[in-house]
Amino acid sequence: MSQPPLWPLRRVAMLLTAQLVLACGGGEPTPPPPIDLTPPTTRATPAGGDFTTSVVVTLACDDGGGSGCAATYYTLDGTTPGTGSTQYREPFTLGSTTTVRFYSVDAAGNAEAPGTATYTLAGGADTVAPSTVVNPAGGAFNSPRSVTLTCDDGEGSGCAATHYTLDGRVPTQASPRYTAPLAITTSVTLRFLSVDRVGNLEAAQQARYVVDTQAPQVAATPRGGGFTTSRAVTLTCDDSEGSGCAAIHYTTNGSLPSLESPVYQEPLLLTATTHVRFMAVDWVGNVSDVVSEQYTRDTSVEDRTAPTTTASPAGGDYWSAQSVVLSCTDDAEGSGCAGTYYTVDGSAPTTSSTRYAGPISVAATTTLRFFSLDLAGNVELAKTEQYTMDTTPPTTTATPVGGVYQDAVTVTLACSDSGSGCAQTRYTLDGSAPGAGSPLYAGPLTLTRSLMVRFASTDVAGNVEQVKQESYVLPDLDRQASEQIQVVRDAPNGPVSLVISGARMTYLKAGVGNLTNDPAGFFLQAERSGPALFVPVDPSTLSPVPQVGDRVRVTVNGKSVVNGQTRATLSSFSVLGSGAPVTELLQDVSEVDVTTGGTLPDYESEYISITGTIGSPGFSAAGPGHLQAPFTTVGVPAGSTSASVLRLRLVEPLRDSLSLTSGCTLTVTSPLWVFMSGSQMRPTIQPSVWTASDVSGLECPAPRVINAWATGRNTVMVRFGRPLDPTSLLANGSQFSVPGLNVTQARMEDDTVVALTTSDQAPRQPYTLTVATTIRDMRGLFLDPAATQTSFPGYLLAARLRLSEVAPNVPNGRDLVELIVREGGSTAGATLMDGNSTLATLPDVQVAVGDIIVVHLNPDRVTPGTDAPAAETLSKTQYPASSYSSNFDNAWDFHGGTFGVGTGNRTLRIRDAFDVTQDGVAVVVTGNAFPGYPALLQALQGEGQWSPANCGGVPCTYESTPSAMDVSFAWEDAFIYPGRDYTLQRNGTMDNGTRGDWRIDFATLGALNPH
Repeated sequence: MSQPPLWPLRRVAMLLTAQLVLACGGGEPTPPPPIDLTPPTTRATPAGGDFTTSVVVTLACDDGGGSGCAATYYTLDGTTPGTGSTQYREPFTLGSTTTVRFYSVDAAGNAEAPGTATYTLAGGADTVAPSTVVNPAGGAFNSPRSVTLTCDDGEGSGCAATHYTLDGRVPTQASPRYTAPLAITTSVTLRFLSVDRVGNLEAAQQARYVVDTQAPQVAATPRGGGFTTSRAVTLTCDDSEGSGCAAIHYTTNGSLPSLESPVYQEPLLLTATTHVRFMAVDWVGNVSDVVSEQYTRDTSVEDRTAPTTTASPAGGDYWSAQSVVLSCTDDAEGSGCAGTYYTVDGSAPTTSSTRYAGPISVAATTTLRFFSLDLAGNVELAKTEQYTMDTTPPTTTATPVGGVYQDAVTVTLACSDSGSGCAQTRYTLDGSAPGAGSPLYAGPLTLTRSLMVRFASTDVAGNVEQVKQESYVLPDLDRQASEQIQVVRDAPNGPVSLVISGARMTYLKAGVGNLTNDPAGFFLQAERSGPALFVPVDPSTLSPVPQVGDRVRVTVNGKSVVNGQTRATLSSFSVLGSGAPVTELLQDVSEVDVTTGGTLPDYESEYISITGTIGSPGFSAAGPGHLQAPFTTVGVPAGSTSASVLRLRLVEPLRDSLSLTSGCTLTVTSPLWVFMSGSQMRPTIQPSVWTASDVSGLECPAPRVINAWATGRNTVMVRFGRPLDPTSLLANGSQFSVPGLNVTQARMEDDTVVALTTSDQAPRQPYTLTVATTIRDMRGLFLDPAATQTSFPGYLLAARLRLSEVAPNVPNGRDLVELIVREGGSTAGATLMDGNSTLATLPDVQVAVGDIIVVHLNPDRVTPGTDAPAAETLSKTQYPASSYSSNFDNAWDFHGGTFGVGTGNRTLRIRDAFDVTQDGVAVVVTGNAFPGYPALLQALQGEGQWSPANCGGVPCTYESTPSAMDVSFAWEDAFIYPGRDYTLQRNGTMDNGTRGDWRIDFATLGALNPH
């Protein structure tokens, strides 16, 4: 706390100041002003002492003839006061014993020594806040009010002030101070509090005053008018911000209503012509105007239809008391329900029976009879509901009972109930107690291993039997059946006589396409880890017709291996039991390499689920009626050594119905199919989709714009990555924009290609196409926003080319392929293909009919004078043979990629820029059995570029008749001598699309072939 200043120091300062003035001034010295060196004095009134009640203390400062009092400071806690203490401004009240210390300072800065006065209150402190009474109390009034606030502090120090607010805020000591009665003229919330002389503050109180001078408003719904049978009229009152509606009074006889008239409590049901008059009164006595409505009944339409009553819940068997609700309805034109009557003793109800007023408790077997009547007097025929209380649970027995058995046991569960009857029986085979989610018993259970059967039944009334159980000890028949399957698989091909007992049917397969390769049949398996067996017997020819989940006993009379798959024929078949779960046999092999096992694949015919992604280039033929595509999984990733033999195989229509394309991820659940031709060293593993239900978890990427190309001066084809939903395509072409062109029409060319009609295109002019994201695929996925654009050159007539000559044995892979131009046009974008690989993409050159093109593969651009630095695009002699020995001056010399043709079994094709094959040749080396060749041959046949179109009505393979080798040209003689002097060449202009078109002869590259 700061200390009072010392006057001697002040005196010295003043003397020094005077001397400085004299020293610095000129002329006659000015007399100094009088110096105030005397501090003021302060007196407390009353002086300290003993008091019985609170005391008001006044501090008075006196500076005599000095500079005058400047300020007085004091403390109430006994500490020495300073300039930081409370400054005295007005008398203060003490409510408890207090030591007051004080001093004053004058204008000259003189400070007196602090004084002290002690006030002892013998009666104790005032700690109780005052209370305030408001008069009149809050409420609703029909005229303004004068409100008085009266403060009472009882035996305390006395009221000091009362503060209030009228805006709803909590009052404080800074709020307006009450000094006179308050005039309340509008609805307000008055909040107020008082404080006594020692500072005790009352908790805020409030009073709500509603000054309501407006009468309420009343209305009737519906308004007056005509009606046919009855009319329910609702009266409503609205007093807005007033005191609120107190009552509605009404009459129905046309007389004026008064405050003595009936009070409205519920809708008025009118059944005759009625004049309704009504008014409302609010809580402060304001009375509304009288409103009148006339309701006229049209007696030309009478209600002659009785109402309808229903009971809920309906009668039935119950195991606990029921609360029955009777509901009456009258048709829309009816007069309305008047009442419902019922009996519970089976007697016929009348209007003298109990009138329904609320739910009826039925706790015992009861015959409930009831009817309703309407306001027009139509009476419903009595109805009856019978409630039977059944509290006894049913009883279930198992046959045979538990015990030790040496063979499979078929267990029957039989439920009996003398009351409401059996509803269901549930059971478990894993030792857990059966519950609502347990299997529902539907027929005999065939047990093939030691199990505990636990079961319980529920009757129609809902009574649940105590759980029962029976234990059956058996040898492990699943293991036994697995061993029997393995014996069949290990048996030599040919006749056998082997029994498989207790195996489960995991899948029933229909025959599709070539029934030798893909016959109808079923798969047998007994344990999750296998083994399994395919039986090529049409299930529909067996009796009884088997179902998935059947446990069967079969006698195998023949074992064979067809296309790498073990198969069995049967001499006998019987069903031991049905409904066995097959999901417990399901193996998820998504993360394992399913291609292991060599020529005996580990998972062949076993019931599996496998999740993977369809790879590029998508689907190709896989036997009649089937397609296949690369399939990669976690266990067989793309690029692995196993990826080449893992293929997703499916029945052909399912590709379109499921909208499957490259990039789709799916889970296949079915037995694992394999295929291995006689020449394959490793089987193809084919997770197979025979029905749509074999697929789950299907997710495909959004469709993308792949490319576009002009097929005519006014036509552009746009290819998408997935089949499109035709309904998402607008025929006016407005979803496609091409700067520089007008798109006027769009139509589906096929499921992935849209044909556009445009204004005239400028030849070779580069165009950019943008597609709107409103295009969607068949799965409802909209176009990928990141793949909506592609470019294409303006239409240029494409040349038509034909393969003429091949030099396949040039050192360093510098092979040559000769083409003949059959129809003039541009070669832009045409591709020379070796199987599915591109050997060369031709440049944009305008060629004429009869022109010769020589494609130089893996050209030597390093050795001077050998191959030209680039393809010829300006003329046939742009790079003359005199300068580049590899070139031909009578031909266009084009350059290909870095790979030559190579030897072995293969197809060569020339395709235009639109991926349409224009010509091809199928060649083989005798004795070679390249596994991928039959598919390449079949593709060339399918494009109509090789004959015959098939081999004896089936796709050509190494085993077909004729075989793939028989229909292809054997060209091994072209590899006898290295170089380009000995070639595969067409016989003149022969073009039958057969092996007879070709021969091996001395090269005529750069010139027409002789006949």
